[in-house]
Amino acid sequence: MAKRISKSQFMMGLQCPKKLWLYNFRKNLLPPVDPAKQRLFDEGHAVDEVSRGYFKGGRLVAFDYRQLSHALKHTSWLMNEDGAKLVYEGAFAAAGVLIRCDMLKKNPDGSWDLIEVKSSTDVKEEHIPDVAVQRYVLEAAGVKIRKTWLMHLNRDYVRNGPVEPKKFLTREDISDRVAEFLPSVAGSLEKFAEILESPCPEPGIGRHCAEPYDCDFCGHCWKTVPDYSIYDIPRLSWEKKNTLKAMGIVNVRDVPDTFDLNAAQRLYVQVERTGRPAVDRDALRDFLAEIKYPLYHIDFETLMPGIPLFDGTRPYQQVPFQVSLHVQDKPGAAPRHLEYLADPNRDPRPGLTAFLLANIGPEGSLLAYNAAFEVGRLKELAAAYPGSSAALLGLAERAVDLMRPFKGQAYVLPEFHGRYSIKVLLPAIVPDMTYEGLAIGNGGDAQLAYMDMVTGKMDRVRREQAMKDLLVYCGQDTLAMVKILEKLYALAAQ
Repeated sequence: MAKRISKSQFMMGLQCPKKLWLYNFRKNLLPPVDPAKQRLFDEGHAVDEVSRGYFKGGRLVAFDYRQLSHALKHTSWLMNEDGAKLVYEGAFAAAGVLIRCDMLKKNPDGSWDLIEVKSSTDVKEEHIPDVAVQRYVLEAAGVKIRKTWLMHLNRDYVRNGPVEPKKFLTREDISDRVAEFLPSVAGSLEKFAEILESPCPEPGIGRHCAEPYDCDFCGHCWKTVPDYSIYDIPRLSWEKKNTLKAMGIVNVRDVPDTFDLNAAQRLYVQVERTGRPAVDRDALRDFLAEIKYPLYHIDFETLMPGIPLFDGTRPYQQVPFQVSLHVQDKPGAAPRHLEYLADPNRDPRPGLTAFLLANIGPEGSLLAYNAAFEVGRLKELAAAYPGSSAALLGLAERAVDLMRPFKGQAYVLPEFHGRYSIKVLLPAIVPDMTYEGLAIGNGGDAQLAYMDMVTGKMDRVRREQAMKDLLVYCGQDTLAMVKILEKLYALAAQ
């Protein structure tokens, strides 16, 4: 008897047949759900709940995956006996597939509209097969579908008071695109049934490992890949990666000199092969000449909730809640540290704006790593607070990007392995500084911790500790910039 699969397993099969097989037979290889992924799940559930306010009425099938038989029966009763006109989380099993439908809305002619809810701000290509398999199962179960819709977040929505579902969400009719995909569903299901009756397939490593979603089994499938491999060469196309793999080449050091790489890729390979740094001192001197003192090393930490938390913000807007400044009056001077961490019980932007304007003087550069991010936040603050707009835009104009000499390969170390994030650079350039061991060690951790405080998920003791950990982490970012800049000055002077 063929194994019944879920909608999510159907999507796994489309992405990679091995992913589908491993999920069914080697689920023990799955890593634990990390806090960042759990946050995405929670965000999706929260959007689902908001979406149930889009239409009036509606009946929820509340039985979960542990009570599927009850969910199937309750759905059938609502649609066929109770006379429900709007059903949330309806359960259906047909054609070897189990689905739960976000919304089914009945039309006057007795047909139904299928409405899938996503927490994205637009329709993505992968949403089409997601909805198509649902329509296939519904029609196999005898439900007449008129239209299929994708309900998603309205990127232009600006919160003003309680979230308004009709403004926060928008619908797009994707019936034609779903109809175009629909004929392929049956063949895919036959293929997946055959896969699940066979030994584990081996499609090999490819773009499917991360498209359209990062695969949770990469730790298993990539376990024999070297720490620095052809897959790490920046912006190398998958066609070229596959060509190298077909040649038996996986380690970066084995890439032939004759292989078609651009100049930047070739330099990374050369540094890895020789083990010697690459330094362009003229480029470093040009970069350093742009920096004006007093110098403000600056770093923001931000929230990016899908459902806006504060009036005047949009879905997924980066809302700064913390800033660290290390200030140097001249090159090599001992830095002064200033910091601001907002009270999680209120909108963090007014206090942070006041801090910036009170502590950054009228002259000198603002040095940030990936300065486009900090500039973007300053411009958003300027738009939100017109009275401070000129001053904030003035700060944005003074920004200098410390990432530039690394992205432009003015300084490359073998330890960079083709990457130039500050977390990679720091231990290579300043061996006695690292993010290892910090309770909060990256921007994602910082965002999660602060979000838990905002939403009341932390008790007083955990909250106090998290506030301390946030200050340590953000301060480390700007101190790291001080140390990295010192190294660049030393290199340029040689």
